Amino acid sequence: MKKLILVPLLSILYIAPSFAMTDTQLEQGLVEKLTVQLEDKPAAEYAAKFILNQLLTWKGKELSVNQADSILAYSFGNRVLPNGNQTPGPMNQELANTVVEIYKQTGKPVYAQWEIATAIGKRIPSDKLFYINPVVNSDGSVTYLSTIGVAEEAVKLSGGDLGKTIVVAFYEHSLRAIDTSKEFGIEAYAPKEIELPHHYDAQSGQAWTRDKNTFIMHEISNRSANERTKLIEGTLTE
Repeated sequence: MKKLILVPLLSILYIAPSFAMTDTQLEQGLVEKLTVQLEDKPAAEYAAKFILNQLLTWKGKELSVNQADSILAYSFGNRVLPNGNQTPGPMNQELANTVVEIYKQTGKPVYAQWEIATAIGKRIPSDKLFYINPVVNSDGSVTYLSTIGVAEEAVKLSGGDLGKTIVVAFYEHSLRAIDTSKEFGIEAYAPKEIELPHHYDAQSGQAWTRDKNTFIMHEISNRSANERTKLIEGTLTE
């Protein structure tokens, strides 16, 4: 009897259709939950859309590398030597390898944050590789370039016309790098059929890039802070 009952049950489970929620259903569920919690439906709708698009989405729109006009690479972490000097570190080495792989397929100009450009070395001709360097202050100190700073400098270096741009960034950083690039007028995409690096370096000089869980929280914080800034500036300029 047990076998007779078990076999049909397993058959039902095997052929049962997937009941995964669509984005529309998920957003509606978030709205319903947040409306109860916030006691404000318009605020719940706003928060639900942000959560869906910025906290539950980690992949940017992709483009075949063969359709690209340029390559823009954002660094991730570093290694700090005993004397305080910074070196690219293994994560930027992986990003550099990814950039070189795409360059070999396209031959397009590369705009790379200095950690990646340094790791690329002579693998890309100097007339095709443009370094995005940090700001060196009058006292010799170095101002680290944020994601926003890199996008802004890339636009300056290119003369404002990067065309369709493949953005190379650490996987969990990729969507924000793409979105930030777009805010500076860059037509930015993730590389199609190219795996972006996501192996973390426990010895990174940037504590928030040493493991995935910590960086996910860092990324969520940054995405939320960017959204807050947009809201404040929108209020102040109206």
